[in-house]
Amino acid sequence: MTMLQQETNAGASLELEKTIERLAKPYLEPRRHAVVAIGILRGDEKRVFGFGDLSPYGEAGYGELIYEIGSITKVFTTTLLAGLLAEGKVRLDDPVGRYESALPADHPVKLRHLATHTSGLPTASLAKRLLNRFDRKTYRDPFCLFSVEEALAYLRRKGPERAGKKFRYSNAGMGLLGRVAARQLGTDYEGAVRERIAGPYGMKDTGIALASEQRGRAVPGYSGLLGNETRQPDLVMKDFEGAGALRSTVNDLFRFLSVHMAASRDPADPLALCHRVHHEMNDRAGVALGWIVHRTGKFVWHNGGTHGFSSFMGFRQDRPHGVVVLSNYRPGVGRVTTDLIGAELLKLP
Repeated sequence: MTMLQQETNAGASLELEKTIERLAKPYLEPRRHAVVAIGILRGDEKRVFGFGDLSPYGEAGYGELIYEIGSITKVFTTTLLAGLLAEGKVRLDDPVGRYESALPADHPVKLRHLATHTSGLPTASLAKRLLNRFDRKTYRDPFCLFSVEEALAYLRRKGPERAGKKFRYSNAGMGLLGRVAARQLGTDYEGAVRERIAGPYGMKDTGIALASEQRGRAVPGYSGLLGNETRQPDLVMKDFEGAGALRSTVNDLFRFLSVHMAASRDPADPLALCHRVHHEMNDRAGVALGWIVHRTGKFVWHNGGTHGFSSFMGFRQDRPHGVVVLSNYRPGVGRVTTDLIGAELLKLP
């Protein structure tokens, strides 16, 4: 196991280095092709640690390697929503039917429900999965039970009785919100992210399509463990990009986290709305706009997974401490995951 530490400010303590090595070792051992980048943000101080072979990526450091970030994309979608809310272009309690003609204009499912996974769209459905296997004509994005038309039809039938009642994690729901945000900005989803987030925040390596130079820094994704590892194809999403289509780097996600961490300490900041709990999941956690808020540790976080990548990003509300973990292995069974690594690093003093 090799580790490279890159520092933008002061040197990391030996204790922190040992902690990261201890957490990463059992994750890396069964993953022969792993390239893992870990970012620690404390106030203005940024530290990047990496594991794996850098030689295929030229002069790039771990902080510049590009990964699929999966569902971390969802908090970009709700960041777009917060901007539209601040400008008065939409309201949180606007019916989705105001923006999707397939639904009645006064339909009870609101933008708030899409942003908090309480629209009624299901997380999973065995019956729907079986039906999809026999329907080869309908295009559905990876990790999505529904096409756009199917999702809207489901909301039309089930939304009135289910809206706002229960947290049901939904890629299609957040994907619909991404569609609404992009349309309100007169562009597609990637264009909206570049215009409102990546450009203003200085995130030059965050997007969906990669330029030629960026492809040279894109890490290949894998699934499986030692002896059964498989290279996975790049993720392609056409309809629900706002649910999980983005690619990014640790350095770019530092910039994104810094903006949100500052906003969480300023109630007047429009982005502060993103971190306020809008629906209780249980007695320990609630869902804000996209983000999960863990009350006991005062953590705000999201994770992600695609065919060949897993990711974690979070910060603390009680002090300026943020963490990013990016891996080129699909989430799977195992004692140590990117979520565990990220959560343990957030607990550090």
